[in-house]
Amino acid sequence: MLYFSFYVISFFLNIIFTYAFIPNGRLVHSSVLLDRKIYFSGGSIIGANASSSSTSNEFFYLNVSKPFTTTDDALMPWNDLTNTNGPLKASATACVGGKNNDMIFIFGGFPYGQSFVNQFDQSKQQWTNVTTTGSAPSDRDSISCAKFNNGSIAIFSGWNVQNDLWIFNTLTLTWSLGNATNTPPARYGYRAITLPDDNILYIGGRSPADSSFFPMNNFPLLNTKSNTWTNVSASGPTPPVRYYFSAVLTPDGRIIIFGGFNATVSFGDLWVLDITTYQWSAGNILNSIADLALRGYSATLVDNNYMFISFGKFTNESYSSKIFMLDISQKDSYKWVTEFIVTPSTTISSNTIPSNTILTTPTPNTTTQSSTSSSEFGSSKSTSFIIVAIIGGTISLVIITIAIILTLKHIDKYK
Repeated sequence: MLYFSFYVISFFLNIIFTYAFIPNGRLVHSSVLLDRKIYFSGGSIIGANASSSSTSNEFFYLNVSKPFTTTDDALMPWNDLTNTNGPLKASATACVGGKNNDMIFIFGGFPYGQSFVNQFDQSKQQWTNVTTTGSAPSDRDSISCAKFNNGSIAIFSGWNVQNDLWIFNTLTLTWSLGNATNTPPARYGYRAITLPDDNILYIGGRSPADSSFFPMNNFPLLNTKSNTWTNVSASGPTPPVRYYFSAVLTPDGRIIIFGGFNATVSFGDLWVLDITTYQWSAGNILNSIADLALRGYSATLVDNNYMFISFGKFTNESYSSKIFMLDISQKDSYKWVTEFIVTPSTTISSNTIPSNTILTTPTPNTTTQSSTSSSEFGSSKSTSFIIVAIIGGTISLVIITIAIILTLKHIDKYK
């Protein structure tokens, strides 16, 4: 009876702490999808006052193996892993690797002077010490890693460095300095995309040398087989220059980018690059969200039908604690949704709309994160009721368990 009560209490406590966790707003964090979980690490969060920021070592994930809505943050399937003592980093980058593709590697970031690469073992749910061989890259941030060749990860340039290319072998934990010819100029705040042929396309960014922006219709392309750089030109309407944006590549050959920053304002536009023709087109969003413009966010492709746009910073300098979901299942039209429907198979056609996707217009809900009031997180009365009910039920179980234990002890005493 005692063991049964213990397990029941543990079960309810797990529910409480899982659903009570709501991440703070942040930007320039790292994120990666692994085993139907979107892991988030670090980033810059608001500091002691609204005009300052601090670097975080918060580590958590969003479970995308189950349906949920984004209208109530408190009921989203968040799981906090900060007690695993992850790295204190912002403007780093994350990629998956390892023999079984169950390791998360986080590269670079600031503050400088710490380990350049950190490793999280997803199967054990713990951080492991990384002993690498070969000379490691110098400190840098605002980079984007790209995995290729079944276990290798490319790191190019970044803030505070030149136009060097580094290759990290996640199977042997070995660093090597790339020697590809015709290396493009140094850049930071760009986005690296691994193409289906294992080559890597670099989009956008800014020069650390003269602060100029790189055009959005001309991209460096790293051929990972011939070890050479070439340039690719794009046709069609050209997106405005930007950095600190993110992008996803769909199975049908679309690179979709949203938002970003031009050093003055954040963008809220959507652009689509067809990698078959290398032609840009403006994305048609059927239900645009007023004032939704972000920089320093992360983007994740989920089930080939959704682009998750997570956290970031708004034009008014407030931090977002929200997840915005864009339905990208159709080529010619896109829509913001608040309900995530798990796709039975991720191999379905990208032209198929999830069966019961809701076409709604979420609100940006800009926050400075200086406090965690219920209005800031959009908590509903139903959420409060559920949490109070769970806590009340757990307390009742504790009281009942204590009463049972005392009764059993009293009976044993007089046997």
